[in-house]
Amino acid sequence: MWRAYLAGGGLVVAAYLAVPDGVPRDVAYVAVGLSSVVAIVVGARRHRPRRAAAWYWMAAGQLSWVMGDALYSWYQDVANTSPFPSPADVLYLAAYPMIVVGLVILIRSRNRGREVAGLIDSGIVTVALGLLSWVVLAGPIARDDGQSLIARVIGIGYPAADIVVLAFLVRLLVGSGQRTVAFRMLTAATGLLLVADTAFAVINATSSYQGGVVDLAWLASYVLWGTAALHPSMTALSEPGGHPSPLTARRLVALTVAVLVAPCTLAVELVGGRPRDAWAVTVCSIALFVLVVARMQLAMGEVRASVHQRDIAQRNLVHQAGHDSLTQLANRAHAVEMIESALGRAQRAGSLVGLLFVDLDHFKAVNDTHGHAAGDEVLRETARRMQAGVRAGDTVGRLGGDEFVILVEAPDSAAALVALAERLVDAISAPVHTAERDLVVSASIGVAVVRDGGTDADALLYEADAAAYRAKAQGRGRAEIFDDDLRREHLARVELEAAIRIGLDEGQFVLHYQPIVEVLSRGTASYEALVRWNRPGHGLVMPDEFIPTAELSTLICDLGRWVLGAATRQLAEWNTAHAGDLTVAVNISGRHLASAEIVSDVAAALGAAHLPAERLVVEITETVLVDQPMAIGHLRALQELGVGISIDDFSTGYTSIGQLQNLSVDTLKIDRSLVASSAPGAGELVRLVVHAAHAFGLPVVGEGVEHEAQLGSLERAGCDFAQGFLFARPQPPSGLASAREGASEPVGPANHLT
Repeated sequence: MWRAYLAGGGLVVAAYLAVPDGVPRDVAYVAVGLSSVVAIVVGARRHRPRRAAAWYWMAAGQLSWVMGDALYSWYQDVANTSPFPSPADVLYLAAYPMIVVGLVILIRSRNRGREVAGLIDSGIVTVALGLLSWVVLAGPIARDDGQSLIARVIGIGYPAADIVVLAFLVRLLVGSGQRTVAFRMLTAATGLLLVADTAFAVINATSSYQGGVVDLAWLASYVLWGTAALHPSMTALSEPGGHPSPLTARRLVALTVAVLVAPCTLAVELVGGRPRDAWAVTVCSIALFVLVVARMQLAMGEVRASVHQRDIAQRNLVHQAGHDSLTQLANRAHAVEMIESALGRAQRAGSLVGLLFVDLDHFKAVNDTHGHAAGDEVLRETARRMQAGVRAGDTVGRLGGDEFVILVEAPDSAAALVALAERLVDAISAPVHTAERDLVVSASIGVAVVRDGGTDADALLYEADAAAYRAKAQGRGRAEIFDDDLRREHLARVELEAAIRIGLDEGQFVLHYQPIVEVLSRGTASYEALVRWNRPGHGLVMPDEFIPTAELSTLICDLGRWVLGAATRQLAEWNTAHAGDLTVAVNISGRHLASAEIVSDVAAALGAAHLPAERLVVEITETVLVDQPMAIGHLRALQELGVGISIDDFSTGYTSIGQLQNLSVDTLKIDRSLVASSAPGAGELVRLVVHAAHAFGLPVVGEGVEHEAQLGSLERAGCDFAQGFLFARPQPPSGLASAREGASEPVGPANHLT
């Protein structure tokens, strides 16, 4: 509708001057004006803006203009006269207050608060243009003694009305609110009206106006006004806006020009020898001076407010950079800085520094069972309790997850730190009230203390963490201090890590292999690669002596990478010497499986050995699926490569039989403890696990088979494969020649273990 009206109105405006002068042209003029009134009313009723009254007031003003046009045309075309003043002038002048009321309603609805800056800016422009209007138009009319008083008053009324409309137009332009299509059309229509009025007044002051381009401006104003009302975006015109327009460079230039109007006007009058409007210039100069001072004061206030907001923002950024967003405690980086500073002060003063490492027990179960919102509330409440339990000068920080630290400067003694830790254990263990239920979470706290600042932050953190680890190992919900025993353990661990690195560099690790046998045929179906360490001066070291230490760091990933390469190369060598489709199973740690490199490590090992992916089986413990959420996605990626996945030590972790259907695995290995158990019901439990795995299409391996009776029990349960000392102990590749030869014999489905 708005496009049709704009196009039709544009055609009428373009063809207006081609219409014969007199009644036809006057009828066309009045018709365009009436169409604008109708368009405004239709648009307001159709779109129902929040302040429809503004549009109705503007429609009333337009109607008053149209009635004035019709009456003036009657005087010209019927009465053949052009009286001034006349009743038509009353209708014309009555329209301006209505238009102003409509603009005021829009301005009030769009602006939040008074917006003093907009008022002052519009005041400066209004005063400056008002002075020009007086000097050029109103002043000469007021001094014209050849006209009656009424004629002069009405003559002055037109430029005065235009100045008032201009004031509110400027106020609308500099205020807040959306700059929609309807907004631009409305302001353009109002601007065209003011331009046409001014041009008419100037022309009429020097000669008699005979119609022409000025009529086109008035007609275009009508059309744009009606189009603005019909446009859908007119509803946003009366919606509250955000922040008002800032003091831009363009706005500053406009204000500067406005301020210079008064002195420039006086200069022109002096140079041109024209009568000087001294009082008008003086009054406007004083008004402009007052407004400019007020604007400067306001601008300075805005600058001060901006600086204050910037300072607040900077403080907030500094706070956010050094504090945890959830608990508002010092974050890891800030806590480490505080520890370093405290150690420096202790070194100068010869005092103690204590550090408490707080680790919540089984916190992951809170998130998994009750949701992260409940977990966040537990963390926030734990932070509040720790802050309430320490001295005012102590620092509580959150390292991440469920780990916290408490820095205590100049404690009385190590015993006082332990007592503080025990009080915090009791405080943290109290029920936490959440929206749904009360939750109880205990804490294991490690205590480390140093005198004279004789260490660094990382070392002190490690000591406190090691003490917390021992607290967890000894039952959780308790406090332990880093003592000489832990220090010796730490040194031993550091030495062992260094030895493992050297062993990897110097090729000290070897693989032993244990066959996995098909239960029915007794044929070898696969081998499990088991790492051993040929450590100089210690002999052959079993994995339980070095794997736990390696798993505490990325050493386990380096070791796993080596095992993958060695096992795939060995299987490729066997395949070259003896035809067959044996597979090899490699144990992968949870840390390695959760790392981003696991898929590329497996692919690289297979590629280097030129071994098909389906010949490799990756073994994981079921606890990995719980402790390492990233592992599940990596398992799927490995399966997409064609690698088989096996759950090792099933029945010792957290995986239930019902979860088997959702696991990305291909084989199930029953733990040796269940296979070897003689407890009542153990055999039935094995049978249940086997049947459940078969229901989900998973073959089953029984581990730790040492006696024929155990093998017979697995056979009766329907177990597919078995592994244990009954068949062979883990041996180096050289001791498996006969087994490999046996593997080349047909062994049925056992060869397809994945």
